[in-house]
Amino acid sequence: MRIIITTFLVAFYSIATGQKIEYRHDSLFVNNFYVDAQTNKATVDSLLNTKGKTKTSKDNDKINPATGKKVVRTTDFYYDLGLFFRRYDYDTTKLSVGIKLSRDTDQKEDKQSELTEPFKGQLFIADNYINEKRTIEQLQQLKNCSVTVSQASLGSYSTIIGGDIIYEQNIIRLSFDKKTKELKSVFIHHNFKDR
Repeated sequence: MRIIITTFLVAFYSIATGQKIEYRHDSLFVNNFYVDAQTNKATVDSLLNTKGKTKTSKDNDKINPATGKKVVRTTDFYYDLGLFFRRYDYDTTKLSVGIKLSRDTDQKEDKQSELTEPFKGQLFIADNYINEKRTIEQLQQLKNCSVTVSQASLGSYSTIIGGDIIYEQNIIRLSFDKKTKELKSVFIHHNFKDR
C-alpha cells in the first residue's frame, strides 16, 4: 500500500509542477534525466508523460555533405507543453530544443510560431531560472552568462529583433515580444558530446 501511495505522490508531484528543462555544462536535462541527440522519441515521450507529434522537413538552406541532398530535420512537437526537439540527418550529435515561454501580444506574430501553447514548467540555464517575465535588463544579470540583444531602428523608435545568451561558448537564441520587450521563447541548438 505504501508503494502505491508513494508512486501516486511522485506522479502527482511531477504533473503538478510541470516539466523541468535544465541546460548546464554542455548537458540538457529533462525532468532530471540527461537527453541528447541519441535519445529516442519514446524515451522523451516517457519523460514528458505525453506523446509528441513527429514532423520531417527539408532545410532549403543547408546541404548534407554526405548525400549532397537537402538536410532533413526531424522534429518532435509537444504542442500542449510548448516544447519541440529537433534532430538533423547530417550530424547525429546535434539537437535543438525550442521552448515557447509566452504568447506574443501580436496575434499575427504568435500564429507564425511553431508551438501553440506556452511552456508550463521550469527552465534553467546555467542554474538561472528563466521565465517569460524576464526583461532584457534582468537577463543581462544572469550568473555565468552574458546576453546580447539585436535591435532595429524603425523611424523614431527601435524594436528588439532577438538576442542570445552566451554560456560556456554556447549560444542560446532568444526572441522577445516587440510590444512588452519580455522574453517570448528560447532556442537551444547544440552539439552534444558522447557521454
